[in-house]
Amino acid sequence: MKFALVLLVLGWRLRWLAWRNEGFRKQLENRDVVMQWRTFSGKPARWFHFTPGKVVSKGGLNPSPSVTLNFKDANYAFATLKEAGKNQMAFMEGMQAGDIKIEGDPGQLMWFMTLMKFIMPGGKK
Repeated sequence: MKFALVLLVLGWRLRWLAWRNEGFRKQLENRDVVMQWRTFSGKPARWFHFTPGKVVSKGGLNPSPSVTLNFKDANYAFATLKEAGKNQMAFMEGMQAGDIKIEGDPGQLMWFMTLMKFIMPGGKK
């Protein structure tokens, strides 16, 4: 439940940033990326479609994501996202342990990581 809520709030934040933050909008230029976050079982799942000036967020699985971030389960996903705020190695440690798997273009995940400075409240204006 917590992971699903985090994904929902993340979708709201990304849409708000695409509407209100010039620096964030600049990062969306020339992009057409579908990023999907899910558990290994596929529930919960949410995808985010990044296009110039716009982010669309929908619950469920997308039939053709550019990149998918898979977590072993919802509790682990929530704990990892919470830990990642303090420990940037949390994702790497999860990948090395096999608890997080990336499918698709990992370069798109790296691009998404550059958006983190905008996502956290009080981040770059």
